[in-house]
Amino acid sequence: MNKKPVIYTYAFLAVATVFGTSMITNAQSEVDQPVGFIVRTSQGQEIPTGALGVVIVEGAREASLLQLRGIAGSGVALLRNSDSHDCLSVPLRFVAGDFGGDSIVVTRAGTIRLTINDAGIVQALIAGQDIVSDHYRVGTTRDDQIAIQEGLTVKHGFVLNPGKSMLAEILGADVSQVECVTD
Repeated sequence: MNKKPVIYTYAFLAVATVFGTSMITNAQSEVDQPVGFIVRTSQGQEIPTGALGVVIVEGAREASLLQLRGIAGSGVALLRNSDSHDCLSVPLRFVAGDFGGDSIVVTRAGTIRLTINDAGIVQALIAGQDIVSDHYRVGTTRDDQIAIQEGLTVKHGFVLNPGKSMLAEILGADVSQVECVTD
């Protein structure tokens, strides 16, 4: 396992902190419920059939420095709760990096959407723990613990850091409930 992408990812996390991204607190969730249906939040976001949650990052900044490329922004993890009427919303800071750069430029990244298919990852996010992609099976299928839907490739290393600010590292992430309906 190559450690360089992780080191660069942490470097981009430090840069993301300077840009003022976000963090979260503790809550409980039961993720042993059947997931054979789509859950939709009152804001229109969707947790796909079979998934335990989804991470959505919109409006992140993408920067390239020759061959290095990094993405930093903030988003939300929407997680299934034990009942079908409520979901949990966990704000998070997001950084990603790879060796796909080819110039020196800063732009806006497209929407990043990841599907969470592992109960341990859900519990870790609720507990305010960082999710580092190198520690999980990341790919593009339901068999992967984290499935990339859009905005990244499997070559990206990334970190999901629950919370809106560095203060959440001390106080915990601000997990809240949002209304959900099943389809």
